[in-house]
Amino acid sequence: MAIFRLSPCGLLGRASPRQPSTASLSICPVVFPSIQEKPLRTLFPLLGSALLTLLFFTAPALAIELGLPAQCELGKTCFMQQYPDMDAGAGTADPLCGGQSYDGHKGTDLRILSLKDMEKGYPVIAVADGKVLRVRDGEMDHLVETEEDRARISGKECGNGLVMQLEDGYEVQYCHLKKGSLAVKPGTDVRKGARLGDVGSSGLAQFPHVHITVSRNGETLDPLTGRKLSEGCIQTFQQEASLFSPDIVEKIDLKKPDILASGLAGKPIDHQSLVNDGPPPQVSSRDSVFVVWSWFANLGKGDIIKFALKDDKGNTLVDHTSEPLDRNKATYSAFAGKKRTLNPGRYEVGVSVLNNEAVVRSSTTTIIVE
Repeated sequence: MAIFRLSPCGLLGRASPRQPSTASLSICPVVFPSIQEKPLRTLFPLLGSALLTLLFFTAPALAIELGLPAQCELGKTCFMQQYPDMDAGAGTADPLCGGQSYDGHKGTDLRILSLKDMEKGYPVIAVADGKVLRVRDGEMDHLVETEEDRARISGKECGNGLVMQLEDGYEVQYCHLKKGSLAVKPGTDVRKGARLGDVGSSGLAQFPHVHITVSRNGETLDPLTGRKLSEGCIQTFQQEASLFSPDIVEKIDLKKPDILASGLAGKPIDHQSLVNDGPPPQVSSRDSVFVVWSWFANLGKGDIIKFALKDDKGNTLVDHTSEPLDRNKATYSAFAGKKRTLNPGRYEVGVSVLNNEAVVRSSTTTIIVE
């Protein structure tokens, strides 16, 4: 008899042990000192002032190019979980007018999968050349699940972190680094890609990640589109306007969810266990239950999850389609399976997300059951 369960991860309403909140709790109040842009320096004193003026107003400004804030592979070992809220009012809008944000969020969250991965160590790195202005370390790593948890870190929502001054009036704040991992101090000059610390879960965090807030001359920016948060969201944008390097922008699609992980397990999965320990052990031929499972980020209202399992002869063992989701899910996990054993052999696990009958994201994995 088939069993199926959609196990919602939290990120819906208020945080609680049973139903964590939709909005990642990584709220990072930021106060940046205004840094005036440097005056234009005359590099060619023999040129007339009129020619200098012409060059200044006709040459395009070179935008800063930011790298990832952590040493990881985007889309495989780390994922963009949430973006700045571009809606100045009570509503919420990510940079492309979607739902991958929450009210008042001013930064970009790059997550790793679990606390187990955090313990292995994922370096937080400099997104550009710069100078460290301020640092904080010593805050505990933990996951915020209750209002009491939130109250305990009040005033230190950023957790362990630092602020860096970049070129041309840009600054970046990092939050939620691992306790004791800060490798820099105020006044340190760093190069792009240099290790600053490790990804953690300090401060107001529901999952291990690094949060960055980018600003220029005191104005908070969305690094993906290069727009000021005060300018609001935009449906489309030019890649060359992004503050992120092109190789990062090419891997980001705010119109689609991410499949964080999937597989074939020997028992029903528990969402919080995914956040704590990562993917469950793979099923064996000795298990009396098998389930196809998957873990998602940023599913949208109306999305449908489809699971399929086939053996090496092409026989379908699981073919299940969920009901459409009733609302956006910042993170979500689900599984479908049967109460029976699997013979040793090769199996193909298929996971698809559909919306309006079109597949918006899918993955296929081959698994050997022993």
